[in-house]
Amino acid sequence: MTSFSTFAEPSMLDLARAGNFRAIAYLINSYLAPQGIYARVEPVQKGCLPIRLEINGLSQQPDFYQQLRSGLNKFICQQIWRLNSEVIDGVRIIATGANPLGNSDLLWQQSIRIVTPANQQRRNQHLQRLLDGVSRAAAWINYKVFRLFLVAGVSVSAFIMGSAIGYLQLRDQSQTNPIVSPQTASNPVNGVEERPKVVQAALETVPVIEHTDVINPNDPTVTLMMSGDVTLGHGFEDLIGSDYTWAFDQMPEYREADMAIVNLEGTLTTANTKLEKTFNFKADPSSVDVLTSGGVDIVNLANNHAMDYQGPGLQETLKTLEKAGIHAIGAGMEITEARRPKIIDVKGQRIAYFGYYTADYHAAAEGVPGTNHGMEQRIAEDIQAVRDEVDWIVVNFHWGVELANYPEIWQSELAYFTIDQGADVIVGHHPHVLQGAEIYKGRPIAYSLGNFIFGGNARSDYDTAVLKVSLREEQMKVEFLPVEVRKYQPKVVRGERGDRILEHIDLISGVFEEPMTSPMILDARQSKVVTSGNTVFDSQKAAEIESNPKEELPSEQDEAFNASPFTNELGEPLSFGEADKLSEVEPASPPQSKGTSRAVGIALAAAAAGGAIGVAGRNKKIKLPQFAKSLVSS
Repeated sequence: MTSFSTFAEPSMLDLARAGNFRAIAYLINSYLAPQGIYARVEPVQKGCLPIRLEINGLSQQPDFYQQLRSGLNKFICQQIWRLNSEVIDGVRIIATGANPLGNSDLLWQQSIRIVTPANQQRRNQHLQRLLDGVSRAAAWINYKVFRLFLVAGVSVSAFIMGSAIGYLQLRDQSQTNPIVSPQTASNPVNGVEERPKVVQAALETVPVIEHTDVINPNDPTVTLMMSGDVTLGHGFEDLIGSDYTWAFDQMPEYREADMAIVNLEGTLTTANTKLEKTFNFKADPSSVDVLTSGGVDIVNLANNHAMDYQGPGLQETLKTLEKAGIHAIGAGMEITEARRPKIIDVKGQRIAYFGYYTADYHAAAEGVPGTNHGMEQRIAEDIQAVRDEVDWIVVNFHWGVELANYPEIWQSELAYFTIDQGADVIVGHHPHVLQGAEIYKGRPIAYSLGNFIFGGNARSDYDTAVLKVSLREEQMKVEFLPVEVRKYQPKVVRGERGDRILEHIDLISGVFEEPMTSPMILDARQSKVVTSGNTVFDSQKAAEIESNPKEELPSEQDEAFNASPFTNELGEPLSFGEADKLSEVEPASPPQSKGTSRAVGIALAAAAAGGAIGVAGRNKKIKLPQFAKSLVSS
């Protein structure tokens, strides 16, 4: 998830979300200052955040100027949107520098509205309070209407009756178009009885964990990112030292995912209880900041290095991860904890994560710490116990032969068995190299994702891939993202370099009966590959294009906020380097019913309340209710 939260202290983020202009300036300049661009931020004024950009060394090419303007506007709006502040409704950007298009120091100035879940909810709550006040006013008017007829005469009575009609239209319209919170709107089970907050697993009842740290809570698509082996000790420490932001610095895709998982091979401990074996991996507990800065939400510990420092090492690793807010699967201080799945609710979709180590070395037992042994009977019990209570099941296997390009036959058989029990996605680890991927009954099996940030040896440069899975309405889109790792720093690569990695995956996947190609859309309900263009992901893009048509940028004299949300026509997050024009269109409003509009209805109802209160106030014998006094005073 790429945002300010990837590197800033919580206190700084809290200040920025509260509208502290100094904190916001610090966060923005953390990105822009290295590029020779400095942002001066002023206090929020009536929801508008003024930002003055000072650009040094500007190119004299007009095309570059236009690209810079578009990119900077998008970048700033993107970051403010992700900040999700209740007090910021938009930004006023004023850029100064050497203008290649004229003699003035002013490059451009533009006001842009930013609709975030936080300020949208605040406006909805404000509107609801207004509706409640109008409702109470109408009730009070009904109680006093006969007295008003006598006191005010026919003219006032006609005014009251006309205003009452406006209120009734408003009430009917509010029932037709109810106010819905962003969380409710994004919940695919909206309108269905709320599901329990706990799930009965094979050995115990486990809580459903609400995961709200997502970039766009209103987007019903849930994105999962999965990668290979991560070891933060040995070669990684020797090369990187304590620079905990280095590893994921070029991997924004991981921070942008709703849920991101890695296979953590090694411990985060200071324990010296080394297990007798060839390789023992550990890193200082502070190295967990590498994972948090990268947006990692969950780690798999079901592997051959989780017990490198035995019980004390595992215990400290688990506590370190928990303190950092990272979930762990596949290992525990006894069998129940080791088998415990993590069930995460992301935007209304429940995802169960399991981790298994197919070898029986240091397997957990009653009162004995260790890993979750991947036996068929156990796998069947675990999956079947939760299948009806979750939407998706992701299984991680630590299996196979190191450096082998293809899985063993028994691995495929175990993968098929696991899917037959109800699993939706299977991801493998341990070989340290990429293996192929296949589809079985409409479910993907990625046998090995290779190394990701593997500091367990001196080799720091290699090619690999991550698996991205998008979930929506019982369909999933699966695709490999080609990754180039240099000095233990992964980066998604495009063009010829990326094509070569994807071609390699296609080549080694060709041995399977139904190879997985990238990208591919699968229907979980029908257990098959969707070959036509009629998918929920296609309909999502079409809907977004329809509700966010391209429009020309407003003139610089246009002071009105009129841009949001910050995605392109395909619903993809805007990036700093994009040169296309910023779409500045509000999301389409719900269809209005015929007759008086919502705004007119509010005005009429408020007029009814104000008119009645004014007349009643002049009659000394009528005592005004408390809410009426506040209306008169305002």
